[in-house]
Amino acid sequence: MAILVVGGDSVDAITQRARAGGHGCVEHWSGRKTRDLTKSIPKDTEVVVVVLDRVNHTLARKVRTEATRRGLPVFFQKRGRQVRVADHRPLDLMHWLDSK
Repeated sequence: MAILVVGGDSVDAITQRARAGGHGCVEHWSGRKTRDLTKSIPKDTEVVVVVLDRVNHTLARKVRTEATRRGLPVFFQKRGRQVRVADHRPLDLMHWLDSK
């Protein structure tokens, strides 16, 4: 299982939490490069995380559209460094990582 993280400068907290939960590869697109718009989501991706730091609207829209078309869950995080469990959100990244 792979997790695609789009945006953000530091995604170490997401990577550590994913590995602690037994998830495999975490791929990171910085969102700062123009060629990120031409990439497609890898085939083995099971979840997409869009970190709202330093990601442009076009890339966020493209990734969300492609992930939704493929039936992948998409999570939006405010910051890559501050990953914590939210109290009452039913579709939260940390709950998803812990449940799989």
